[in-house]
Formats: sequence, structure tokens, C-alpha cells
Amino acid sequence: MTSKKRKIAFLLYLCIVLIVAAVLCYIYFFNAQRTFRITETYKITSENDSKTWLNVCLPISGDYQEITDLTVEGAEAYNVENYDGWREFTATVPSNGSESLITISYTVKLIRNTKAWNGEVHADYTKPQQYVDSDSDSIARLGEQLRGDNDYKTARNILRYVHKTIRLPSGSRVNQSQLTASELLVNPVGVCGDYAILMTALLRAEGIPTRKISGLTLSMPLKKASDWNHRGVAHAWVEFYADGKWHFADPTWDLFDRSDTAHLSYGAYEANIQSDFQQNRYNAIKSAGYFIAGAMSSPLMFTVYSTDENCSVTPKADVSFSWFN
Repeated sequence: MTSKKRKIAFLLYLCIVLIVAAVLCYIYFFNAQRTFRITETYKITSENDSKTWLNVCLPISGDYQEITDLTVEGAEAYNVENYDGWREFTATVPSNGSESLITISYTVKLIRNTKAWNGEVHADYTKPQQYVDSDSDSIARLGEQLRGDNDYKTARNILRYVHKTIRLPSGSRVNQSQLTASELLVNPVGVCGDYAILMTALLRAEGIPTRKISGLTLSMPLKKASDWNHRGVAHAWVEFYADGKWHFADPTWDLFDRSDTAHLSYGAYEANIQSDFQQNRYNAIKSAGYFIAGAMSSPLMFTVYSTDENCSVTPKADVSFSWFN
């Protein structure tokens, strides 16, 4: 082969490589939607003839995500119930004295730059709640200062304030008590949940319906799979109602009224394990005479409880990315 032909062959090869790289880069980073398959596995051991259940919070379909193709293996029976803004899977676990493996799989499609969407507006979305003390004087005064010409502009002002004000912690926050929104004004150090709490409180103080969203981020590349963990990362953000529509906003990542293909919503589920919501659930299980074998509120969102006090569970969540769906 002559030198000229070798150069032409090399250039053709280089062009093919660049085209393939560009296509893969678009699919991987910039496509209008991403599709994942999430598989949660729960290895559960309980004594023969005991009664054991598995509860798992599942993500919900919405205007910036679609959840389909739920499959379940290993459960004696199961059902899925919808609550106020979130849904829960409950399975009866085989209790035969040996390890049972329950597998829950579903497909997730995340959509980029979704438009504002219609939806119900409940009165609770403007009221104070645990940690969201929108009725405090300091929150009310600041909300008024950030008021714009309309609710949409007010929400944008509040997101910018929260994003610029709260600082990420430099050390570990394991087992630290959750601060209220007004306490965050005094000590503006926190993680995504704190950003979401403060933004929710300021918006509600201005009468703007807002819900704090619990979820995961499926940023690429994904984390490695391991026991007691998820390849996604626990995260929180908000959805607010303005101009007759619901809008997406993430004060931690400074995303306003535009979704990406990383946020997976579990709805209004309270993912703080210290919250009254979670503690009341655990207390109700114990009061009914069951033992909690294992529980987590994020990034895995599950509870295993049994009449067998020696019941054990090992959870794990894997995520696969689909290149072409």
C-alpha cells in the first residue's frame, strides 16, 4: 500500500472513530432521554412458619420520568399501593428456615427539559410540616424580601438565594439531627435535603404550593454495586406550583424549571429516617408484635419485619444503562 493510500485509510478510520465517539457521547451524555433498568434484591432469612414482610418504596411515573415493566420474583404474594404522592410495594416473604431471594425490577425512563405539567394541588402543600417551619417569623420575613413580580419569579429568586446561601459540610453528617428551615438561616450548612427544606419553607411562606421530593440521581458513570447500597445516589429537590402548572427545581444543583436525565423521583416520600413519619411507621410495626430485621430510608427505601426476632436481610440495588432504548 502506498503512503498516500495509507494516509487515506488512516483518515477514513479516524473519521469512523470520531463519528462513533460522537454518537456514543450524545447517547451517554446529551440525549433527550435515558433509560435504566433497576434491580433490587433482598436476601431474607427467617425461621420456618414465621410471618415476614418486605416493604419497598418505589419511584412513581410523572412528567419527567416513566416507570414501567415491574417484575417480581421470589415473593409468595405482593401488592403495590399508591399513597399521597408516593407508592409502596409490599411482599409476603417465604419463611422456610432458609434464605429467600426477592427480586424487584423495573424500567426507568428519565426525560430532559420537560415542560411544566398539570397536577393536583393539595392544601398541605402550603402548610408548615416537620422541619419545614414556613410559619416562623424569620422565614416569613425572608420570603417577603425575595418576592418577585409573580409566583414563578419568586420561586426563581428563592432558588438562587438557597443555592448561594447554603454551604456543603466539610465533615461527616452521619447521625446528625435535621435542622429546621429557620435553623438553616442561622447555620446555613447542609446537604441536598437541607437545600430542599429551606426552599420549600420559603415558597410555602409566600403561599406557593410546594412539595419536597425524595429520590436518587443516576449520574453517569454509576457507582459500583454493593450490599446495603444503591448505584444511584440519594438526593432531594422540590416541585412548585406557579402559573397553573407544576415545575421542577433543584436548589442544590441550581436547576430551575428544567429537568435533566439524572433525577429519579420517589415523590413526597419522607426519606429522613429520624422523621416523625418514619419513626411512627417503625413504632406501629413494633406495636403490632413484629421485629424489624432491617430498614433504610435512603438510598434504598425498604423495611423488613417479621415475627422471627432473628430474621435477617441483606439488600442490594443494581442499575444498568440502556444505550439505545
